[in-house]
This record gives sequence, structure tokens and C-alpha cells, in this order.
Amino acid sequence: MKNRHVMRQRAPSAWMNPILPDCKYCKQHNCVKPNLTKKKSINWLFLLLGQLVGCCKLSELKYFCKHTNNHRTGAKDRVLYLTYLELCRQLNPEGPSIDEVLIGTH
Repeated sequence: MKNRHVMRQRAPSAWMNPILPDCKYCKQHNCVKPNLTKKKSINWLFLLLGQLVGCCKLSELKYFCKHTNNHRTGAKDRVLYLTYLELCRQLNPEGPSIDEVLIGTH
């Protein structure tokens, strides 16, 4: 996390506004969003790998943070940042903890 100081615990605009796939039916560009119906059934790994976590509503991000015991108040860019950190931590448990990243001890 060498750029953590530059990010100021906020998700960059590329995370907030991900590039979406084009619709193969209507040929519209950057328009196909994941259909997230129930918070309990969101496939977070799919969203992470597709770089589509930013398509989630703030309430969905807060739901994820609640169930991973992470701080969940603040603007969407902050909650999205924490969501990405937690998803990466789950994929690499040996990496720095969220607290280490936020405090800057790692």
C-alpha cells in the first residue's frame, strides 16, 4: 500500500465510477451494471475481480462493512475504500490489516 497517503482513506474516482462493459444488444457503451437485488446474495469476489464494487449503493457497502466488523459511517468514497481493503485482506490474510493501513504502520 505505498500510495495509501495519496489516497487519504478515500477511493479514487476509478473505483467510484468503474468502466462498465458495453451492451451487446443495444450497442450502448459503458452501460452494463451488475444487477444487485439482495444484499445477502451479493457476490463480492465477482465484483472485486470485475472491478465493479463501485457500482454498489452506499447501503450495500455499509452492509458488507457491518458483516465484516469494519467501520461503516462516512461518505461513499470512504466506505468503498474500506470495502476494497477488506476484500483484499480476505484474499491475502497475511497482508497488512486494515488498521495497519489506515494508521500507516505498514
